[in-house]
Amino acid sequence: MAFRGNFEYQLDDRNRVALPPKFREAFANGAVLVPGLDGCIEVYTPEGFEAEANVVERVPAYSAEGRQLRRAFFASSFDVPRDAQGRLLVPAKLLAHARIERDVVVLGNDQRLEIWDRALWDQQEAGLPVARAEALQRLAERPPAGGGDGLA
Repeated sequence: MAFRGNFEYQLDDRNRVALPPKFREAFANGAVLVPGLDGCIEVYTPEGFEAEANVVERVPAYSAEGRQLRRAFFASSFDVPRDAQGRLLVPAKLLAHARIERDVVVLGNDQRLEIWDRALWDQQEAGLPVARAEALQRLAERPPAGGGDGLA
């Protein structure tokens, strides 16, 4: 399932955040929370976490880079259940990482959800149209795969 859209919520007094109703069933078996690379919290289904783990495991475990990557990914991940109301309890360590206090945005990012502090997301979101245009321009400037000229 490709997750998409964004949804505004607030943490409750127990540091729980609601999952968007249309995604709750995907997390029936719980979620795995990981500190995100851009200051958010990444939310994976258990299956999605395993798929991401397969990417991490491509870096050899005996290399310094591989050991650090595994520590960063596996040691700082948290298995959390989804409660009957479709909420996830977010560990304090992850809230601190994402600088979340109360207002959050839960957004879909393909194979995972992300939880952002609302003010930080607003800043991030403001730059997305330019970032998208620049990324598409770089793709357009790449030579076609296979070395051809791309003409049919």
